[in-house]
Amino acid sequence: MSYTLYNHDGTGSFAVEAALVMADADYTKINVDMGVGAQNDAAYAAVNPMMQIPTLILPGGEVLTESAAIVIHLADVFAGKGLAPAPGTPDHAQFLRWMVFISANLYEGDLRYFYAERYTTDVSPAGTDGVKAAADAHLKASCLVMEDHLDRNGLWLAGPVMTMVDVYFTMVRSWLPDMAAPAATPKLAALAKAVRADPQIGDLLIQHGL
Repeated sequence: MSYTLYNHDGTGSFAVEAALVMADADYTKINVDMGVGAQNDAAYAAVNPMMQIPTLILPGGEVLTESAAIVIHLADVFAGKGLAPAPGTPDHAQFLRWMVFISANLYEGDLRYFYAERYTTDVSPAGTDGVKAAADAHLKASCLVMEDHLDRNGLWLAGPVMTMVDVYFTMVRSWLPDMAAPAATPKLAALAKAVRADPQIGDLLIQHGL
């Protein structure tokens, strides 16, 4: 049972590769050079019409996009490999909660921060600066919600051990380390540090330049 991952190092494909590594899954990587716009080529657009990275081709040939959805799917397929808590448990509910929360608030917030011109018809400095400032405020507010959760529940977001939701957060945080207002979010900083200390995940973060 082999997967094919369309990858560009340092993007959301890191989280998918991390899940595949944690699952000890058989996979092949096809690197898409976003630096030269290869994701816009017709051949790749036929695979992923949104021309985004990552894309995962499942063993049966089905196409799966959206990094959070891919991670959740792999956690279901490889239940028992430690990607997520057992389905149906309260910890699994928290896993789903924070995967969606991070995707909707932090991942998207990072995009608004770095690519503000995509989110406004006013591409003057005033317009893009306003989008960027709003994104920064939203990121910090979202991280405070997560910090409060950790303050009440311990080191990890979804139970007593590291799962892919912690890895997913660490990836998103690496794109904009200051998004979490570090002085106000020491527990999030401790979580990211603990993820980086994991031998498999720490090495993969380095390989992806994160």
